[in-house]
Amino acid sequence: MNQNNPIQERIEQLLVKWTIATQVPNTRIIRILGDTDEQDMLDAFFEYMLAIDTDQEDFVLVLDTPLLNLENFSRLLLDEVVEEIEQWNTADIPENIPFENITWQPDYNQDSSKNVAQLFLNNIVTLAQYLISDDDIKCCVVIRMPQASKPYATKWLEDALKLELPSNIILGIQDIKSAPIFSTIADANPKQIITIYPEFNMDDAMEELAGLGDPTAVETPYRTHLVKLMNAVKKREKQNVSIHSKSCIDIASRQLEKDPNWLIQLVTIYTILYNDQIGYKEFKKAIYFASKAIENALLSSTLINPDMAYRLLGQTYLGRGSLYAVKKNWSEALEDYIEASKAYHTCHDSLMECESLRLTGWAYEKLGNSKQAIQSYIQAYQLIHKIPPETIKGSTFPLVVQKILHDKDRRKQISDVQMDQELTQIFGSNWEFIIDQYGKANKKQPPIYAQ
Repeated sequence: MNQNNPIQERIEQLLVKWTIATQVPNTRIIRILGDTDEQDMLDAFFEYMLAIDTDQEDFVLVLDTPLLNLENFSRLLLDEVVEEIEQWNTADIPENIPFENITWQPDYNQDSSKNVAQLFLNNIVTLAQYLISDDDIKCCVVIRMPQASKPYATKWLEDALKLELPSNIILGIQDIKSAPIFSTIADANPKQIITIYPEFNMDDAMEELAGLGDPTAVETPYRTHLVKLMNAVKKREKQNVSIHSKSCIDIASRQLEKDPNWLIQLVTIYTILYNDQIGYKEFKKAIYFASKAIENALLSSTLINPDMAYRLLGQTYLGRGSLYAVKKNWSEALEDYIEASKAYHTCHDSLMECESLRLTGWAYEKLGNSKQAIQSYIQAYQLIHKIPPETIKGSTFPLVVQKILHDKDRRKQISDVQMDQELTQIFGSNWEFIIDQYGKANKKQPPIYAQ
Protein backbone atom coordinates (compact mmCIF):
# COMPACT_ATOMS: atom_id res chain seq x y z
CA MET A 1 0.00 0.00 0.00
CA ASN A 2 0.98 3.61 -0.50
CA GLN A 3 2.49 5.00 2.68
CA ASN A 4 0.32 8.12 2.29
CA ASN A 5 -2.82 6.03 2.34
CA PRO A 6 -4.73 7.11 5.49
CA ILE A 7 -6.15 3.61 5.97
CA GLN A 8 -2.65 2.09 5.87
CA GLU A 9 -1.37 4.72 8.29
CA ARG A 10 -4.08 4.01 10.84
CA ILE A 11 -3.53 0.27 10.64
CA GLU A 12 0.20 0.76 11.18
CA GLN A 13 -0.47 3.07 14.14
CA LEU A 14 -2.59 0.36 15.78
CA LEU A 15 0.13 -2.20 15.09
CA VAL A 16 2.60 0.05 16.94
CA LYS A 17 0.22 0.17 19.93
CA TRP A 18 -0.12 -3.62 19.79
CA THR A 19 3.65 -4.13 19.63
CA ILE A 20 4.26 -1.80 22.57
CA ALA A 21 1.62 -3.64 24.60
CA THR A 22 3.30 -7.01 23.93
CA GLN A 23 6.52 -5.66 25.45
CA VAL A 24 4.96 -4.57 28.75
CA PRO A 25 6.04 -6.99 31.51
CA ASN A 26 3.36 -9.42 32.74
CA THR A 27 1.08 -8.77 29.76
CA ARG A 28 -0.99 -11.87 29.06
CA ILE A 29 -3.93 -10.50 27.10
CA ILE A 30 -4.29 -7.49 24.81
CA ARG A 31 -7.82 -6.18 24.48
CA ILE A 32 -8.67 -4.03 21.45
CA LEU A 33 -11.61 -1.81 22.40
CA GLY A 34 -13.14 -0.13 19.37
CA ASP A 35 -16.33 1.50 18.15
CA THR A 36 -19.01 -0.34 16.22
CA ASP A 37 -18.13 1.45 12.97
CA GLU A 38 -14.49 0.38 13.28
CA GLN A 39 -15.12 -3.34 12.80
CA ASP A 40 -14.25 -3.36 9.09
CA MET A 41 -10.99 -1.60 9.86
CA LEU A 42 -10.21 -4.14 12.58
CA ASP A 43 -10.78 -6.91 10.04
CA ALA A 44 -8.23 -5.16 7.81
CA PHE A 45 -5.85 -4.83 10.77
CA PHE A 46 -5.93 -8.56 11.49
CA GLU A 47 -5.41 -9.34 7.81
CA TYR A 48 -2.40 -7.04 7.88
CA MET A 49 -0.99 -8.83 10.93
CA LEU A 50 -1.36 -12.16 9.13
CA ALA A 51 0.33 -10.99 5.91
CA ILE A 52 3.62 -12.76 5.21
CA ASP A 53 5.17 -9.86 3.29
CA THR A 54 5.15 -7.19 6.03
CA ASP A 55 7.66 -6.14 8.67
CA GLN A 56 5.59 -7.85 11.36
CA GLU A 57 8.01 -10.22 13.17
CA ASP A 58 5.70 -11.87 15.69
CA PHE A 59 3.91 -15.11 14.84
CA VAL A 60 0.19 -14.35 14.66
CA LEU A 61 -2.93 -16.51 14.60
CA VAL A 62 -6.42 -15.01 14.27
CA LEU A 63 -9.20 -17.43 15.25
CA ASP A 64 -12.92 -16.94 14.62
CA THR A 65 -14.46 -20.00 16.27
CA PRO A 66 -17.74 -19.02 18.00
CA LEU A 67 -17.87 -19.47 21.77
CA LEU A 68 -21.15 -21.33 22.13
CA ASN A 69 -20.12 -23.98 24.66
CA LEU A 70 -17.36 -23.79 27.27
CA GLU A 71 -16.70 -27.54 27.33
CA ASN A 72 -15.71 -27.86 23.68
CA PHE A 73 -14.45 -24.36 22.86
CA SER A 74 -10.74 -25.21 23.32
CA ARG A 75 -11.09 -28.31 21.15
CA LEU A 76 -12.81 -26.33 18.39
CA LEU A 77 -10.11 -23.66 18.57
CA LEU A 78 -7.49 -26.37 18.05
CA ASP A 79 -9.44 -27.67 15.07
CA GLU A 80 -9.29 -24.18 13.58
CA VAL A 81 -5.52 -24.03 14.16
CA VAL A 82 -5.12 -27.33 12.32
CA GLU A 83 -7.12 -25.90 9.40
CA GLU A 84 -4.88 -22.82 9.33
CA ILE A 85 -1.78 -25.02 9.23
CA GLU A 86 -3.22 -27.09 6.38
CA GLN A 87 -3.90 -23.90 4.44
CA TRP A 88 -0.30 -22.81 4.99
CA ASN A 89 1.08 -26.16 3.89
CA THR A 90 -0.93 -26.11 0.67
CA ALA A 91 -0.66 -22.38 -0.09
CA ASP A 92 1.05 -20.96 -3.16
CA ILE A 93 3.88 -19.12 -1.40
CA PRO A 94 6.06 -16.67 -3.43
CA GLU A 95 9.61 -17.93 -3.98
CA ASN A 96 11.16 -15.02 -2.08
CA ILE A 97 9.29 -16.01 1.12
CA PRO A 98 11.01 -18.73 3.24
CA PHE A 99 8.70 -21.74 3.39
CA GLU A 100 8.67 -25.01 5.30
CA ASN A 101 5.85 -27.48 5.85
CA ILE A 102 4.49 -27.43 9.40
CA THR A 103 4.27 -31.00 10.71
CA TRP A 104 3.10 -30.12 14.23
CA GLN A 105 -0.03 -31.91 15.46
CA PRO A 106 -2.10 -31.01 18.54
CA ASP A 107 -2.46 -33.32 21.53
CA TYR A 108 -6.17 -33.65 22.31
CA ASN A 109 -5.63 -36.10 25.17
CA GLN A 110 -4.95 -33.66 27.98
CA ASP A 111 -7.20 -33.52 31.02
CA SER A 112 -8.74 -30.06 31.04
CA SER A 113 -11.84 -30.72 33.14
CA LYS A 114 -10.73 -28.25 35.81
CA ASN A 115 -9.60 -25.52 33.39
CA VAL A 116 -11.52 -24.90 30.16
CA ALA A 117 -8.62 -23.02 28.53
CA GLN A 118 -5.89 -25.55 29.37
CA LEU A 119 -6.26 -27.92 26.39
CA PHE A 120 -5.95 -25.09 23.88
CA LEU A 121 -3.20 -23.07 25.55
CA ASN A 122 -0.96 -26.02 26.40
CA ASN A 123 -1.05 -26.93 22.73
CA ILE A 124 -0.28 -23.35 21.74
CA VAL A 125 2.83 -23.53 23.92
CA THR A 126 4.07 -26.62 22.05
CA LEU A 127 3.21 -24.99 18.71
CA ALA A 128 5.21 -21.90 19.68
CA GLN A 129 8.16 -24.09 20.70
CA TYR A 130 7.94 -25.86 17.35
CA LEU A 131 7.80 -22.66 15.28
CA ILE A 132 9.81 -20.09 17.21
CA SER A 133 13.42 -20.50 18.22
CA ASP A 134 13.88 -16.95 19.52
CA ASP A 135 12.13 -16.26 22.87
CA ASP A 136 11.99 -12.56 22.00
CA ILE A 137 9.53 -13.27 19.21
CA LYS A 138 5.95 -13.34 20.43
CA CYS A 139 3.33 -15.94 19.61
CA CYS A 140 0.16 -13.84 19.41
CA VAL A 141 -3.17 -15.64 19.26
CA VAL A 142 -6.18 -13.40 18.64
CA ILE A 143 -9.40 -15.14 19.75
CA ARG A 144 -12.31 -13.08 18.46
CA MET A 145 -15.04 -15.24 20.06
CA PRO A 146 -18.05 -14.31 17.89
CA GLN A 147 -21.42 -14.90 19.56
CA ALA A 148 -19.78 -15.17 22.99
CA SER A 149 -21.80 -14.38 26.09
CA LYS A 150 -20.14 -12.39 28.86
CA PRO A 151 -20.21 -15.26 31.42
CA TYR A 152 -18.66 -17.77 29.00
CA ALA A 153 -16.01 -15.35 27.73
CA THR A 154 -15.10 -14.26 31.26
CA LYS A 155 -14.82 -17.84 32.53
CA TRP A 156 -12.60 -18.92 29.63
CA LEU A 157 -10.24 -15.96 30.08
CA GLU A 158 -10.18 -16.35 33.86
CA ASP A 159 -9.03 -19.95 33.38
CA ALA A 160 -6.47 -18.79 30.81
CA LEU A 161 -4.98 -16.35 33.33
CA LYS A 162 -4.62 -19.16 35.91
CA LEU A 163 -2.20 -21.08 33.66
CA GLU A 164 1.55 -20.51 33.86
CA LEU A 165 2.57 -19.82 30.27
CA PRO A 166 5.84 -18.64 28.69
CA SER A 167 6.09 -14.85 28.52
CA ASN A 168 6.11 -14.88 24.73
CA ILE A 169 2.55 -16.27 24.53
CA ILE A 170 0.15 -13.36 24.14
CA LEU A 171 -3.61 -13.59 23.68
CA GLY A 172 -5.66 -10.98 21.86
CA ILE A 173 -9.37 -10.25 22.24
CA GLN A 174 -11.70 -7.82 20.50
CA ASP A 175 -14.33 -5.76 22.31
CA ILE A 176 -16.87 -3.08 21.38
CA LYS A 177 -17.35 0.11 23.42
CA SER A 178 -21.12 0.15 23.02
CA ALA A 179 -21.53 -3.44 24.27
CA PRO A 180 -18.34 -4.60 26.02
CA ILE A 181 -18.13 -8.18 27.26
CA PHE A 182 -14.57 -8.06 28.63
CA SER A 183 -14.75 -4.89 30.75
CA THR A 184 -15.20 -6.68 34.09
CA ILE A 185 -12.29 -9.08 33.70
CA ALA A 186 -10.08 -6.33 32.24
CA ASP A 187 -10.78 -4.04 35.20
CA ALA A 188 -10.06 -6.90 37.63
CA ASN A 189 -6.69 -7.75 36.02
CA PRO A 190 -5.11 -4.44 34.95
CA LYS A 191 -1.53 -5.79 35.02
CA GLN A 192 -2.26 -8.81 32.88
CA ILE A 193 -4.86 -7.39 30.50
CA ILE A 194 -3.90 -4.25 28.59
CA THR A 195 -6.58 -2.35 26.69
CA ILE A 196 -5.63 -0.47 23.54
CA TYR A 197 -7.88 1.78 21.45
CA PRO A 198 -7.81 1.81 17.64
CA GLU A 199 -8.78 5.51 17.33
CA PHE A 200 -9.18 5.09 13.59
CA ASN A 201 -11.36 8.23 13.37
CA MET A 202 -13.00 6.95 10.21
CA ASP A 203 -14.68 10.26 9.35
CA ASP A 204 -11.29 11.96 9.01
CA ALA A 205 -9.83 8.88 7.30
CA MET A 206 -12.52 8.93 4.62
CA GLU A 207 -11.98 12.65 4.05
CA GLU A 208 -8.26 12.07 3.62
CA LEU A 209 -8.87 9.09 1.36
CA ALA A 210 -11.27 11.10 -0.77
CA GLY A 211 -8.55 13.68 -1.33
CA LEU A 212 -6.12 11.17 -2.79
CA GLY A 213 -5.71 10.99 -6.53
CA ASP A 214 -4.99 13.43 -9.30
CA PRO A 215 -5.47 16.92 -7.83
CA THR A 216 -6.22 18.27 -11.31
CA ALA A 217 -9.09 15.83 -11.87
CA VAL A 218 -12.49 17.32 -11.05
CA GLU A 219 -13.55 14.11 -9.26
CA THR A 220 -10.96 14.64 -6.53
CA PRO A 221 -12.28 17.91 -4.99
CA TYR A 222 -15.86 16.76 -5.56
CA ARG A 223 -15.23 13.50 -3.72
CA THR A 224 -13.57 15.41 -0.88
CA HIS A 225 -16.49 17.83 -0.47
CA LEU A 226 -19.03 14.98 -0.71
CA VAL A 227 -17.40 13.03 2.12
CA LYS A 228 -17.12 16.21 4.21
CA LEU A 229 -20.78 16.90 3.51
CA MET A 230 -21.81 13.45 4.76
CA ASN A 231 -19.64 13.84 7.86
CA ALA A 232 -21.12 17.28 8.54
CA VAL A 233 -24.65 15.85 8.28
CA LYS A 234 -23.69 13.08 10.67
CA LYS A 235 -22.27 15.58 13.18
CA ARG A 236 -25.14 18.06 12.75
CA GLU A 237 -22.78 20.85 11.61
CA LYS A 238 -25.18 23.14 9.75
CA GLN A 239 -22.59 25.61 8.50
CA ASN A 240 -20.36 22.88 7.08
CA VAL A 241 -23.38 21.20 5.49
CA SER A 242 -24.10 24.47 3.69
CA ILE A 243 -20.48 25.01 2.64
CA HIS A 244 -19.79 21.53 1.30
CA SER A 245 -23.19 21.00 -0.33
CA LYS A 246 -22.74 24.29 -2.24
CA SER A 247 -19.27 23.19 -3.37
CA CYS A 248 -20.61 19.82 -4.52
CA ILE A 249 -23.51 21.42 -6.41
CA ASP A 250 -21.21 23.98 -8.06
CA ILE A 251 -18.77 21.30 -9.25
CA ALA A 252 -21.50 18.95 -10.50
CA SER A 253 -23.40 21.75 -12.24
CA ARG A 254 -20.28 22.92 -14.11
CA GLN A 255 -19.63 19.39 -15.37
CA LEU A 256 -23.13 18.77 -16.74
CA GLU A 257 -22.37 20.15 -20.20
CA LYS A 258 -19.50 17.68 -20.58
CA ASP A 259 -21.14 14.69 -18.92
CA PRO A 260 -24.87 14.40 -18.08
CA ASN A 261 -24.10 11.57 -15.64
CA TRP A 262 -23.30 14.31 -13.14
CA LEU A 263 -27.08 14.61 -12.75
CA ILE A 264 -26.82 11.45 -10.64
CA GLN A 265 -24.53 13.32 -8.26
CA LEU A 266 -26.92 16.26 -8.05
CA VAL A 267 -29.74 13.87 -7.12
CA THR A 268 -27.44 12.34 -4.49
CA ILE A 269 -26.61 15.73 -2.98
CA TYR A 270 -30.22 16.88 -2.76
CA THR A 271 -31.20 13.52 -1.27
CA ILE A 272 -28.55 13.98 1.43
CA LEU A 273 -29.85 17.50 2.07
CA TYR A 274 -33.49 16.53 2.45
CA ASN A 275 -32.61 13.66 4.78
CA ASP A 276 -30.58 16.15 6.81
CA GLN A 277 -33.62 18.41 7.16
CA ILE A 278 -35.76 15.47 8.26
CA GLY A 279 -33.40 15.12 11.22
CA TYR A 280 -34.31 18.68 12.26
CA LYS A 281 -38.04 18.08 11.50
CA GLU A 282 -37.81 20.90 8.95
CA PHE A 283 -40.22 19.24 6.54
CA LYS A 284 -40.85 22.32 4.40
CA LYS A 285 -37.14 22.58 3.64
CA ALA A 286 -36.92 18.80 3.21
CA ILE A 287 -39.70 18.91 0.61
CA TYR A 288 -37.87 21.72 -1.22
CA PHE A 289 -34.69 19.64 -1.49
CA ALA A 290 -36.69 16.52 -2.41
CA SER A 291 -38.30 18.53 -5.23
CA LYS A 292 -34.84 19.58 -6.45
CA ALA A 293 -33.85 15.89 -6.48
CA ILE A 294 -36.92 15.11 -8.61
CA GLU A 295 -36.13 18.01 -10.93
CA ASN A 296 -32.67 16.62 -11.67
CA ALA A 297 -33.92 13.05 -11.91
CA LEU A 298 -36.47 14.18 -14.55
CA LEU A 299 -33.67 15.82 -16.54
CA SER A 300 -31.69 12.58 -16.41
CA SER A 301 -34.50 10.54 -17.99
CA THR A 302 -33.53 11.66 -21.51
CA LEU A 303 -29.79 12.07 -20.98
CA ILE A 304 -28.41 8.99 -19.20
CA ASN A 305 -28.96 5.24 -19.13
CA PRO A 306 -32.77 4.79 -18.91
CA ASP A 307 -32.62 2.05 -16.26
CA MET A 308 -30.55 4.25 -13.98
CA ALA A 309 -32.57 7.38 -14.77
CA TYR A 310 -35.98 5.86 -14.02
CA ARG A 311 -34.71 4.14 -10.90
CA LEU A 312 -33.49 7.55 -9.69
CA LEU A 313 -36.85 9.02 -10.58
CA GLY A 314 -38.70 6.36 -8.62
CA GLN A 315 -36.49 6.90 -5.58
CA THR A 316 -36.96 10.66 -5.62
CA TYR A 317 -40.75 10.49 -6.01
CA LEU A 318 -41.02 7.95 -3.19
CA GLY A 319 -38.79 10.13 -1.03
CA ARG A 320 -40.90 13.24 -1.47
CA GLY A 321 -44.10 11.20 -1.19
CA SER A 322 -42.99 9.99 2.24
CA LEU A 323 -42.48 13.61 3.33
CA TYR A 324 -45.96 14.60 2.15
CA ALA A 325 -47.35 11.58 4.01
CA VAL A 326 -45.68 12.68 7.25
CA LYS A 327 -47.35 16.08 6.82
CA LYS A 328 -50.66 14.30 5.96
CA ASN A 329 -50.76 15.97 2.55
CA TRP A 330 -52.36 12.86 1.09
CA SER A 331 -53.20 14.20 -2.37
CA GLU A 332 -49.60 15.25 -3.00
CA ALA A 333 -48.32 11.98 -1.54
CA LEU A 334 -50.67 10.03 -3.82
CA GLU A 335 -49.42 11.84 -6.91
CA ASP A 336 -45.80 11.08 -6.02
CA TYR A 337 -46.50 7.41 -5.28
CA ILE A 338 -48.28 7.02 -8.64
CA GLU A 339 -45.34 8.63 -10.47
CA ALA A 340 -42.90 6.40 -8.56
CA SER A 341 -44.81 3.27 -9.62
CA LYS A 342 -44.68 4.40 -13.26
CA ALA A 343 -40.93 5.03 -13.06
CA TYR A 344 -40.20 1.66 -11.50
CA HIS A 345 -42.42 -0.05 -14.08
CA THR A 346 -40.38 1.60 -16.86
CA CYS A 347 -37.05 0.36 -15.44
CA HIS A 348 -38.50 -3.10 -14.65
CA ASP A 349 -37.85 -2.88 -10.89
CA SER A 350 -40.85 -4.97 -9.86
CA LEU A 351 -40.10 -4.99 -6.13
CA MET A 352 -40.09 -1.20 -5.88
CA GLU A 353 -43.04 -0.94 -8.26
CA CYS A 354 -44.95 -3.21 -5.86
CA GLU A 355 -43.94 -1.03 -2.89
CA SER A 356 -44.99 2.14 -4.75
CA LEU A 357 -48.38 0.62 -5.58
CA ARG A 358 -48.83 -0.44 -1.96
CA LEU A 359 -48.20 3.12 -0.83
CA THR A 360 -50.52 4.38 -3.58
CA GLY A 361 -53.27 2.20 -2.13
CA TRP A 362 -52.51 3.47 1.34
CA ALA A 363 -52.77 7.12 0.18
CA TYR A 364 -56.08 6.36 -1.56
CA GLU A 365 -57.34 4.91 1.73
CA LYS A 366 -56.36 8.06 3.58
CA LEU A 367 -58.36 10.05 1.02
CA GLY A 368 -61.39 7.81 1.58
CA ASN A 369 -61.26 6.17 -1.85
CA SER A 370 -61.37 2.50 -0.88
CA LYS A 371 -62.28 1.26 -4.37
CA GLN A 372 -59.14 2.78 -5.95
CA ALA A 373 -57.10 1.63 -2.97
CA ILE A 374 -58.06 -2.00 -3.56
CA GLN A 375 -57.22 -1.71 -7.26
CA SER A 376 -53.75 -0.43 -6.38
CA TYR A 377 -53.23 -3.31 -3.93
CA ILE A 378 -54.40 -5.80 -6.58
CA GLN A 379 -51.91 -4.31 -9.08
CA ALA A 380 -49.20 -4.71 -6.48
CA TYR A 381 -50.16 -8.32 -5.78
CA GLN A 382 -50.16 -9.17 -9.49
CA LEU A 383 -46.39 -8.57 -9.57
CA ILE A 384 -45.94 -11.73 -7.47
CA HIS A 385 -44.41 -13.74 -10.33
CA LYS A 386 -41.91 -10.98 -11.21
CA ILE A 387 -40.27 -10.91 -7.77
CA PRO A 388 -38.10 -13.75 -6.39
CA PRO A 389 -39.81 -15.63 -3.51
CA GLU A 390 -37.00 -14.94 -1.03
CA THR A 391 -37.23 -11.23 -1.83
CA ILE A 392 -40.99 -11.28 -1.30
CA LYS A 393 -40.50 -12.87 2.14
CA GLY A 394 -38.28 -9.99 3.20
CA SER A 395 -40.50 -7.24 1.79
CA THR A 396 -43.78 -5.56 2.75
CA PHE A 397 -45.69 -7.81 0.33
CA PRO A 398 -47.66 -9.43 3.22
CA LEU A 399 -49.24 -6.01 3.87
CA VAL A 400 -50.59 -6.06 0.32
CA VAL A 401 -52.06 -9.53 0.89
CA GLN A 402 -53.67 -8.39 4.15
CA LYS A 403 -55.48 -5.60 2.29
CA ILE A 404 -57.03 -7.79 -0.41
CA LEU A 405 -57.35 -11.20 1.26
CA HIS A 406 -61.01 -10.87 2.21
CA ASP A 407 -62.09 -8.32 -0.41
CA LYS A 408 -64.89 -9.28 -2.81
CA ASP A 409 -63.52 -7.13 -5.67
CA ARG A 410 -60.23 -9.01 -5.47
CA ARG A 411 -62.03 -12.34 -6.03
CA LYS A 412 -63.27 -11.08 -9.41
CA GLN A 413 -59.65 -10.79 -10.58
CA ILE A 414 -57.70 -13.19 -8.33
CA SER A 415 -59.50 -16.28 -7.09
CA ASP A 416 -59.05 -17.79 -3.64
CA VAL A 417 -57.62 -20.94 -5.25
CA GLN A 418 -55.06 -18.95 -7.23
CA MET A 419 -54.01 -16.97 -4.17
CA ASP A 420 -53.69 -20.11 -2.06
CA GLN A 421 -51.48 -21.80 -4.67
CA GLU A 422 -49.25 -18.76 -5.16
CA LEU A 423 -48.77 -17.94 -1.49
CA THR A 424 -48.28 -21.57 -0.45
CA GLN A 425 -45.32 -21.76 -2.86
CA ILE A 426 -43.72 -18.77 -1.14
CA PHE A 427 -44.72 -18.92 2.54
CA GLY A 428 -45.77 -22.56 2.94
CA SER A 429 -49.10 -24.12 3.83
CA ASN A 430 -49.52 -21.88 6.91
CA TRP A 431 -49.25 -18.72 4.82
CA GLU A 432 -52.50 -17.27 6.22
CA PHE A 433 -51.06 -17.28 9.75
CA ILE A 434 -47.78 -15.73 8.55
CA ILE A 435 -49.65 -13.01 6.65
CA ASP A 436 -51.94 -12.35 9.61
CA GLN A 437 -49.01 -11.96 12.02
CA TYR A 438 -46.96 -9.69 9.76
CA GLY A 439 -46.62 -6.17 11.12
CA LYS A 440 -48.75 -6.71 14.22
CA ALA A 441 -46.14 -5.05 16.41
CA ASN A 442 -46.71 -1.82 14.48
CA LYS A 443 -50.28 -1.91 13.18
CA LYS A 444 -51.02 1.78 13.57
CA GLN A 445 -49.25 2.80 10.39
CA PRO A 446 -47.78 0.77 7.53
CA PRO A 447 -44.10 1.46 6.89
CA ILE A 448 -43.46 4.57 4.81
CA TYR A 449 -40.68 4.45 2.28
CA ALA A 450 -37.60 6.37 3.40
CA GLN A 451 -34.39 6.97 1.52
